[in-house]
Amino acid sequence: MKRATFNILFFIKKSKLLRNGQAPIYLRVTINGKRSEISIKRSITPKLWDTVRNKAKGNSEESQILNDYLNSVRGQLYTHHQALQENSKAITAKMLTNAFLGIGEKQWTLVELFEEHNNEMQRLIGKEFAPLTYQRYQAGLKHIKTFCNVQYRNEAFQLSEVNHKFITAFEFYLKTTAKCQHDSAMKHVKALKKIIRIGLANDYIRRDPFANYQIKRKQKKREFLTQNEINTLLEKQFSIERIEIIRDLFIFQCYTGLAYSDLQKLSDNHIQIGIDGYKWIIIKRTKTGSECRIPLLPIAADILKKYKSNLCYKVNGKLFPVPSNQKMNAYLKEVADVCGITKNLHTHLARHTYATTVTLSNNIPIETVSKLLGHKKISTTQIYANVVDSKISDDMAQLMSGTVG
Repeated sequence: MKRATFNILFFIKKSKLLRNGQAPIYLRVTINGKRSEISIKRSITPKLWDTVRNKAKGNSEESQILNDYLNSVRGQLYTHHQALQENSKAITAKMLTNAFLGIGEKQWTLVELFEEHNNEMQRLIGKEFAPLTYQRYQAGLKHIKTFCNVQYRNEAFQLSEVNHKFITAFEFYLKTTAKCQHDSAMKHVKALKKIIRIGLANDYIRRDPFANYQIKRKQKKREFLTQNEINTLLEKQFSIERIEIIRDLFIFQCYTGLAYSDLQKLSDNHIQIGIDGYKWIIIKRTKTGSECRIPLLPIAADILKKYKSNLCYKVNGKLFPVPSNQKMNAYLKEVADVCGITKNLHTHLARHTYATTVTLSNNIPIETVSKLLGHKKISTTQIYANVVDSKISDDMAQLMSGTVG
């Protein structure tokens, strides 16, 4: 196969002198004998042009700046040529000069790519993404738009211009102007990082501005209910049916570890006979799509039986009459007040309680707890699952009884 020829030449056109007497500088790319010429938007006094070495003469500051630019153009052309080769394209001189000029290749702005990502995510809600995930990325996009307008007075900020300074300035904006807490700010920075990864994967940009930036989350102490507090909830008699239903739903979460969104969609299809012959909940998590396989503990089974004939089941096949997340958390505050519990009860606290008090504190290995919660990484479970002092005390008592005396 004949080797392709590739040549780059800079030259001036004395026949097109400008009003100031300077000659425009042109670039000529030749591939396999075919040429493409373009102006590089630079000019020079003809007597200062070296026609042998195709560059400016002398060591003046102006000559050095121009020659540096010529070297930059040459480098960009070689980069474009290599990229076209990697894509197995038949390269022409015109194609290469077009690539240098950006013709035929969309120059993405950060907001454009963010919006395209969010639009695609919206179409996949209920299939690959939860509504809350989409809302989080929409919030991230809103912050990016505001930041670009505030910091650069330009919402159409080029994707290729995003650098380390942009990222750190965005983090600072989130924590100051937007008044986000650290972890909330990091979620928005993480969303930005995903958009950058999309740009890199599609060759919209060639360098990763996150290369020297690390997203750090602060570990929060996760609250959970003790067994005594769970028992208080279980034993309490409620005169208001609405509050009793919320108590039951919360306790069901405490003994299954289900997130609110999964509790809301629970139906007969999710209740199956497990390998041990008993009933299990087998469900794909709304948030991650990972499968949870949860054996039904007796307390959870009793609650399930209690609501077998509820109106929601008759109308849409749902096992529980679950209100909106906002209403449920509001009603849980009433439950806490009636029961004398000072902790802030919310739907996710039940999941923490399942991880800590119901499973880990009863000698269930953390690897098993991770599977029950549907976590993809055990490190996620380690954040949720706190070892309570009573468990530490019991374990140490067993150790001392076996070693002392």
